[in-house]
Amino acid sequence: MVNFSQLRCRRIAACRQTSLLLTGVFFFIGMQATWAKDANSFGNSQILVQLPTPTSEIIPIAGVKATPTEKGVEVILETLLGEQLQITNRSTGNNFIADIPNAQLRLPNGNAFNFRSEKPGAGITEITVININANTVRVTVVGENALPTVELFDDNIGLVFGINSTATAMQPPDPQEPETPQAEQNPANETPPQEPAAQQDDAIELVVTGEQDGYRVPDATTASRLDIPLLETPASIGVITEEFIEDKAPRRVEDLAPYISGVTAGNDGQGGLFTDFQIRGFSTGSQVYINGLRDNYRSLIRDFANIERLEILKGFSSLLYGTGSPGGVVNYITKKPQATPGYKFSVDVGSFDFYRSEVDLTGPLTEDKNVLYRLVLAFQDSDSFVDNVEDNRIFVAPSLTFLTGGGGSLTIEGEYYRQDKDTSSGAKFLNGEFFYDRSYTDPRNSQIYDHYRIAAYLDQPISKQWSINLSGQYFNTQRDLNPLLTSGFFEGDTLNRFYRTLFDDYYQYNLRGEVRGNFNVGASEHKLLVGTEYNKYRSRFNGNIAFFGNVDIANPTFDAPLPTDPAESSADFSDSDWGVYIQDFIKLGQFRLLAGLRYGGFDSVTGSADNFVSPSVGLVYNLTDSASVYTSFSQSTVPQYGLLADGSFPDPRDATQYEVGAKVNLLKDRLTVTAALFNLKQTNIAETDPTNPDVSILVGDIRSRGFELDISGKVTENFSLIAAYTYLDSEITKSVVPGQEGNRPINSPRHTVGLYGKYQFIGGSLKGLSLGTGLVYVGEREGDNENTFELPGYVRVDLGAAYKVNNLTFRLGIENLFDIRYASGSNNSATISQGSPFALTGSVSVQF
Repeated sequence: MVNFSQLRCRRIAACRQTSLLLTGVFFFIGMQATWAKDANSFGNSQILVQLPTPTSEIIPIAGVKATPTEKGVEVILETLLGEQLQITNRSTGNNFIADIPNAQLRLPNGNAFNFRSEKPGAGITEITVININANTVRVTVVGENALPTVELFDDNIGLVFGINSTATAMQPPDPQEPETPQAEQNPANETPPQEPAAQQDDAIELVVTGEQDGYRVPDATTASRLDIPLLETPASIGVITEEFIEDKAPRRVEDLAPYISGVTAGNDGQGGLFTDFQIRGFSTGSQVYINGLRDNYRSLIRDFANIERLEILKGFSSLLYGTGSPGGVVNYITKKPQATPGYKFSVDVGSFDFYRSEVDLTGPLTEDKNVLYRLVLAFQDSDSFVDNVEDNRIFVAPSLTFLTGGGGSLTIEGEYYRQDKDTSSGAKFLNGEFFYDRSYTDPRNSQIYDHYRIAAYLDQPISKQWSINLSGQYFNTQRDLNPLLTSGFFEGDTLNRFYRTLFDDYYQYNLRGEVRGNFNVGASEHKLLVGTEYNKYRSRFNGNIAFFGNVDIANPTFDAPLPTDPAESSADFSDSDWGVYIQDFIKLGQFRLLAGLRYGGFDSVTGSADNFVSPSVGLVYNLTDSASVYTSFSQSTVPQYGLLADGSFPDPRDATQYEVGAKVNLLKDRLTVTAALFNLKQTNIAETDPTNPDVSILVGDIRSRGFELDISGKVTENFSLIAAYTYLDSEITKSVVPGQEGNRPINSPRHTVGLYGKYQFIGGSLKGLSLGTGLVYVGEREGDNENTFELPGYVRVDLGAAYKVNNLTFRLGIENLFDIRYASGSNNSATISQGSPFALTGSVSVQF
């Protein structure tokens, strides 16, 4: 390979004046070397440039810009590490092609994107910049009548391709077909009269395609916190992209669960006041994260206004996340400030008096674009499909990003989230009959939640191989129930009536520091992660509590007088946990090894305190650049609360998982298929003693095993697809509770299917129109661990449509097209989560 690094120079006047001459000189030398090797390999191809000190690290390119110049067009690849990019090029016909084998197009939020500019200048038909695989970016310049001249420059903001439409230095003239006098009279940087040229520095109209690869992403950090392609990650990870969130426009995050294999909706925690997922047969509970830090689980339903995407790691490992249930991790990734200005406004109107508006503003605050901002606002006024249940919201989320130099950044996020949300105890099951579409919430009920959050994330390289990452956040939730009035437990054939006033002041803070390094040891390449974290949670609440009267299940009424002498109640509890961990990702030939160890501990005033060691190891073998197989082993632990009969705390629950899987990228990396087999067992499970609710008993073990299949991406340029299938064999293998051993655990369907396809019209009279259809199948599930009743399986069909014209987008969504009645999850026979009946939502948005 011939080295032409001398051609690569800083953008100063002398360099610009001599670059064309250097291009011709080095072109001639390069062509001699290339033709000597293989005169017929690429036709008119040659090496443009290659770094003298290549690196295996993947360099992120955060943006692509095209700007008119006097000579033609400049294409800027925005990255602070432009000098590390390795570039080779070739030409075929009128196409100039440059490959960068150590880079990826990645927005600052981590999403992939592609770039296309149609007819940006005279003599240039098209410029595209795309990810052709997980490691390589390709720049293609298509000349209209001849091969364009391309010059290369380093700039403070990235790597610059200077494009001149005249076919000169980059392609020697064919002696049999000399340039015509017409070409000499009309240089490519001049525009014919019928096509006026854009003024220098004017914006070019761009067509940007596949900003997130549709419903597919090539990588996600939730499993490793390292820049590792999903193909090389020894774990099964589901990603709900921003495009899919926009297409589905879910009112509840649980509506997205079926489109990731192994994931279903759990029970409506606290009457729908927080979100619960079932992953591989286990409830996630409080295992929900935001940007890798534990989210506020104190009666919080996260609003999607500032959510970029949702990553779900199936199979929890304590290595990176400390204590937790073994099912997996749900990680929200928030929208980050952008260097390119953007302004979006939207209004939604739908069934059940649903009204919502959003504002999303972003851009630079300084001319050098070293300070970026984003402001997300959302306002919602909504009822429910049952009476007396409202969900009204005010959401404000400002954020700032400071570019700290050397490729580093500091991002500060704030949130204020006010939610006026009524509890709902859901549907009921009694005497073999389900009672749907009824409200058991008293109209006098009042519940207001004020959530405050501030977070900071510093990612700073300290050398070419090492960087530090510091992150932390503070949450405060003030919960005011004045009063809470609902019905939740059976008393014979009626429900009891529950009264409570409560003021809850809850706070948490989460701190984490990590050091990351890239280095080689012999023939092996390493990505090392060393970190430590500390988490603290505390809640203080006081109020009153009473039971008064009963509610008829079939015909609930709410005319009973409120209690006059409720009992006082108060509590003050706190929890904390900490950990130190080390993880290494090793590349050796076709093998990839991800292994690590965590030493941590937890302490609670209401539960046990203990230290633990948790290992994790996974091995990947790359069959090809687009296919791999993997196997993994991980362990997790989670503390338990309550006292045993002897006055001691129960030991933590422990879990072990074994997993094997395969991944393949198809259709030129547009479509990804992942398959996994897993075996997961949790032991030492404690639950409240049914005969004495003041103490807990060790009930036994649960084993969950199954098969998962995920397909996501684009089948064609027009058709996007996301599909998931799960077979789950889950069993209570050991229990001291009579009748439980051998039963199927609650909310664990044997078969589930999620399917959504979208077709986009990209030409003709229907250009701008997209149509989507979704199907969800969830099999029968047990309504409790005693298996006393069963939730029926169901099939739900959803539809979606969107029409984009200029900067306007009109959307229409239909949920539950055939208006079926179904239960999405259960806590017990008196608390069953009911899915929404037929619902229609329309929206219009404008984006600049």
